[in-house]
Formats: sequence, C-alpha cells, structure tokens
Amino acid sequence: MDKRKIWWRHILVNNAAVNYNLGSNNSVEFAQQVVESNYYGTKNMIKAMIPVMRTSAAGARIVNVSSRLGKVNGRLNRIQDATLREELINLETLSEELIDSTVSTFLQQVKDDTWKSGGWPQTFTDYSVSKLAVNAYTRLVAKELSDRPEGEKIYINCYCPGWVKTAMTGWIERRELNF
Repeated sequence: MDKRKIWWRHILVNNAAVNYNLGSNNSVEFAQQVVESNYYGTKNMIKAMIPVMRTSAAGARIVNVSSRLGKVNGRLNRIQDATLREELINLETLSEELIDSTVSTFLQQVKDDTWKSGGWPQTFTDYSVSKLAVNAYTRLVAKELSDRPEGEKIYINCYCPGWVKTAMTGWIERRELNF
C-alpha cells in the first residue's frame, strides 16, 4: 500500500463479526468460520494497517468491537483452565503464539467433538472463544505499540457494547432470550 494515497488511515474500527447461535443454542457447527471472521479477520486487518497508519501528536487509533463474552476471567462464561487464564491475563506470558495456540486447540477439539469437556465457555462457545482471542490480541498489540516514540503513537482498545439488537442477534432484544 502506498502511504501517500491513503489519507484516512489514522483510525481503524474493526467491527465485523459473525455468530450463528441464538438464545440457548450453542452449536459449534460454524466454529471455523466464526474464528476466521472474528479473530483472524481482526488480527489480519490490524497487521495490514499498522504499517500504513498515519500518526499525529494525538496518535492514531484502533478500536476493536468485541464482547463481554470474551472476558478471560468472566464470572459465568470463562475458560475453566486456571493456568491458561492466568497466561492470557499476564502481559509477561501473553503472546501471539499463546493466543493462536488456544484458538487452534479449541478448533481441534471441535473437530474431534471433545470441546464440551475441554473447559471452554458454555455460552455461545465459538463466538466467546473468538472474542476472547480478540481481547487478548488487543492487549498484546497495545503492549507492543506502547514503546513507540511520541508522534508515532498508535493506541488500541476494545469496545464491548453488550447485547445489541442487530441482524447478527436475529433482531432479538436481550430480555426476550432465555438462557
């Protein structure tokens, strides 16, 4: 990409996502597509855009729209493996390899039909794992970008809006769901 031809490159909003589950449905039939779109799509867009983003005194911005379902340490919907949770939380152990390995392990367990006993989140499992990866990757990139000198800063955050009545949620309001 030629930096001179892209004048709008100071803000990136990653808002694409898919989820094939509604209500109490917890199918992982489309887990590969969910993870590809939600995690790898976001990650690949970030990697493509960082080198061409225009910075300023205020810094460039990346906002990843994510989900509270992707909280590493959520009360109700979390990875059961305490060691893995700690590795994903701790910035000293967090790495792209760890995130990718976690996602790959989940997808392999889906293929092997062993995911239910794998300790994965139990609500919207594939969507939750994909958004957990987005949240962890955002934290990792924020750490990497924090070393940039003034005038070259890029700030990255997740925004987790909660349940939103959209086509992805079947236009259902949260209060209409029974979990």
